This record gives sequence, structure tokens and C-alpha cells, in this order.
Amino acid sequence: MKPALSIVFFTVASGAGLGLLALLALADLCPVPLLSPAALPRGIAVALLLIAAGLASSVLHLAKPSNAWRAFVRVRTSWLSREAVLAALLFPLAFVYLVAVSFDSAGMARVLLAILVCALAWGLLFCTAMIYASLKPIRQWRTGWTPAAYLLLGHWSGALLAVALASGYGGEPMAWAWVAAALGAAALVAKLGYWRHGAADRGGKSALTIEQAIGVPQGVRPPGVSVAQARLFDAGHTQRTFLTDEFVFRIARQHAQALRGAALALGFAIPLLWLATGPRHWAAALSVAVLALVGLLAERWLFFADARHTVRLYHGDART
Repeated sequence: MKPALSIVFFTVASGAGLGLLALLALADLCPVPLLSPAALPRGIAVALLLIAAGLASSVLHLAKPSNAWRAFVRVRTSWLSREAVLAALLFPLAFVYLVAVSFDSAGMARVLLAILVCALAWGLLFCTAMIYASLKPIRQWRTGWTPAAYLLLGHWSGALLAVALASGYGGEPMAWAWVAAALGAAALVAKLGYWRHGAADRGGKSALTIEQAIGVPQGVRPPGVSVAQARLFDAGHTQRTFLTDEFVFRIARQHAQALRGAALALGFAIPLLWLATGPRHWAAALSVAVLALVGLLAERWLFFADARHTVRLYHGDART
């Protein structure tokens, strides 16, 4: 698939914002204060800005951004519509929650708001992941590793931002460091599992062939002839088309390995090593969080570039 920078930014920025928002809401429900009264509203505001920036970026991917409202009309069948509806519900509730936290109000109303905001953040992040995991033509995405990675990566990047907040505005940075380390390790396992699934899927027996795509999975058998393999005679065009531009995108193996290395180093290794030394200064914590986001941008770009749509079989690929 051709990676769209707007969607790459959207999934990383909104994922970090949603992960941070969910963690802050959970921290607010915790009997032991993990963030100071000054840090919590700032964190919620940062989370909402990241989510808003990501959603605004996703609109740029539309051919006609004025038709974005149509995303709301297929809630029963479309994960994209569910994502849009949950986003529309999240922002007003999160804003009310931000006001309640800013004025340091207490009581059951704040508890209920924190629970609702956390649930909506989780639901929105899950819907974003399922937009891709539900696509049958791209089998690399159609796996449980996809939503697991999206959820954990969003919380991992959000937890690193929470460490910076606790370090700069008061709280328990070491407690957040432990939370971030656990989420980072889990996210790394999920991402490695996704990559392993994709590598095995591409070359294994489950890889889709042209015979399966046209409905003769065991090959064709004309009368009196042994089984013959189907093959493509002509792609039907001589110039580039929308399908070849969007779905027959190819990335060189060495570039894929470099991106994977950058994602592992910047997105996981350096932040985890820094967490092991113990967070000491807000500037370093913020720098590590930004570095992790850069690594996750590389990871997400590769997520799209490595995906192989079934339509590639009609443009020369033997397997997808």
C-alpha cells in the first residue's frame, strides 16, 4: 500500500493522545495521586490537542474533505463511522472533564466523567485499529496483532508523555516510568508478533495466489488435462493507474530493514534504556517521548508500505 503521510501522522498522533488521555483518566481514579493538580489538566489538554491534530490530518487524505460528514452514516457496518461517532462524543465529554479537573472539583460526577472519557478513548483507539484489521483484501492487517499493537503503542507513547508531565509539573515520575516500561515491553512484543505474522504470511501456505483470487484454489483442470496454474496474460493498461499508485506500492528490502531498525531503536530501545536509568529531568523526558513518536512514525509508515493488497495479483505479483 502507498503510505499517506496524513494517515501515518493521524494514527501516531491520535494514538498517543488517546493513550495519554486514557492513562490520565485512570490515574485520576487511582486513590494515590500520580500527578499533581497542575499536571493533570495540562496533560488532558495535550492529549486533546494530539487527538484533534491527528483527526484534522486524516481529513486531508480525503479526495473531497467537504464530504467528511459522510463518515457518520454507516455506524452499523463501518469501523470508520464508529470511529467518527466516538470522536464526536469524546471531545465534548473530555472538555467537560478538563474543566472539572482544572477547577479541582471532586465527587461522583468527576469519577463518572473519568470513566466515560477512558472508555471512549479506548473505543476510539480500537475502532481506528479495526479499520485496518477488518480489511479482508490485506491479510497482513487482518490479524489480532493489529489492534493489539495499536492499543499498546498508543498507551506506550502516551505513558512517555505522562512521565514528562510528572517530571515537569509534579507527580510520581518513577511510578509512571514503571507503567511506561511495562507498556513499552508489551508494545514491543505485539509489534514483533505482527512482523513475524506478516513475514510468515507472505511466504507461507496462507499467502494468496491468483488461483484463489479467481475462485479456483486448486488450479484449473480442463477436460483431459492435468491441473494447470493460472497466470496473468495482461494487466489491461500500459500506464500507471490509481490502483497501481495506491495498491501496488513497492518498498525496497533494504529500505524496509532500515525503517524497521529505526522504529526499534527510536521507538523502543532508546526510550526503554532511558527509563531503566530513572527519569530525572522533564526536558530529557520530553525529548525521549518525542524520539519515540519519531520511531513510531517510521513503524507506522512501514505498516502501510509493507501491506500487500489482493489487487496486486492482477498486476503481476504471484502471491500476496
